[in-house]
Amino acid sequence: MSQRRGRMIVLLVMLCLVLIVTACSSNSGNSGNSGNAGNDEPVNDSGSEDKPSGEKVKLKFMYWGSAFEKEAMEKMIKAFNSSHPNIEVKGEHVPGDYNAKINTLMATGDLPDVAYLGEGLALKWAADGKVLDMTQYLDQYPELNNRLKQSYYYYAPGKTIGTNTAAEMITMYYNKDLFEEAGIELPPTNGDSAWTWDQFVDVAKKLTKDSSGKTPNDPGFDPKNIVQYGISFPTWFGGWYPLLLSNEADITNADGSKFTMNSPEAIEVFTKLQDLMYKDFVAPTATQQQNMPATNVKLQTKKVAMAIDGQWALLDFAASKMNVGMGVLPKFKEPKTIVLGAPTVVFANTKHPNEALEFYIYHNNPEQVDLFSRGLWMPLEEAYYNEPAKIDSWIKNDAHPAEYKEAVIDYTLNFAGRSPSYSLKNFVEIEPKINAALDKIWTNKDPAEKVLKDMEKEVQPLLQGKYDAE
Repeated sequence: MSQRRGRMIVLLVMLCLVLIVTACSSNSGNSGNSGNAGNDEPVNDSGSEDKPSGEKVKLKFMYWGSAFEKEAMEKMIKAFNSSHPNIEVKGEHVPGDYNAKINTLMATGDLPDVAYLGEGLALKWAADGKVLDMTQYLDQYPELNNRLKQSYYYYAPGKTIGTNTAAEMITMYYNKDLFEEAGIELPPTNGDSAWTWDQFVDVAKKLTKDSSGKTPNDPGFDPKNIVQYGISFPTWFGGWYPLLLSNEADITNADGSKFTMNSPEAIEVFTKLQDLMYKDFVAPTATQQQNMPATNVKLQTKKVAMAIDGQWALLDFAASKMNVGMGVLPKFKEPKTIVLGAPTVVFANTKHPNEALEFYIYHNNPEQVDLFSRGLWMPLEEAYYNEPAKIDSWIKNDAHPAEYKEAVIDYTLNFAGRSPSYSLKNFVEIEPKINAALDKIWTNKDPAEKVLKDMEKEVQPLLQGKYDAE
């Protein structure tokens, strides 16, 4: 054998050895995916669909809101994308009929990954398996697990789709200058010190004036020529549901099977509200309210001295720079307000649940969205209600009055129930029936007792129970 031929044989042997080692190494690397034999789809332990190396996960986020809110969301999305180089979120603001849009996307199977969604659709679709059950992720994401207990939406016992987009509650605003002029002590800011109903009406009378400056307590008071009312309240459930809970009443019984809004306690609440307009003459009628401006304007122009409204109205007060105060609602048997809002959801068919949850947690973080510090939204994590530094981070500013901590934060933590939209099945069908009947109270067509007793035949057939009833 020649020396040259010998060298060639050695090289061929070495090449064969390299090929054998490479093949063995390749088979060894696939041994952990033996359950995926015959399937070319990649495995991803995170639960998200795998993607080629270096490619971004792309998510779609759909939401509603004013131009002001749109601006805040666009800013938040930009910040998220910058801080998460592996994820790209595309936002879509829907200014028109949001439900029509989302229903169309559901029908075509082209849903976004994350979206605002009204309670009615959110809970129904969750029960149908179309919205992600977040229960399995609560331990994995502490920011998701440590939110206000009132803010979770349960579509079945122990099964949650998450929480509100932001927390909101019902509060009472007042014009501090009018109280000072009348020499009246400011409304309580502590739930334990809430006015009784009679105390509340007494103050409202002192702050109601006709064109001659007389109050309902004065001889010759003219109820047909009132220029300043003591109180105004909304006629949708935000204006009366907290008072129902305060008087230990409710729309239905505990499991949502029986209509109970005709109970003596409920009748008392609605009779008192009707009296504010037509007997005590301290509140504008529903018709008069339709011709009045927004809450902040009617307080600033002294058309009313106090107004029950949502916490979100604080945004408008902050813009008007008026001398506004905030206090707790009057009570019947116990102090009560309600938490309310609407959820953001992750849809069950998202290909990237973990990345979607990262964005979900980020999209309503007070450190990333200025809607909290500007007075529109309230945070969801409990830390922003009980840790001084975190509390200061969103309320230590000109938008929030000095009494906000006690009148809103502490009041929400200690005295807030949940709006009926969190759990009452078919509420989107029930609410219009309730509103139509209550119009007879707000227009003084019928006494509250008759209206509520007649309401039973309209509402009882619609009751389907509660999502979170055991």
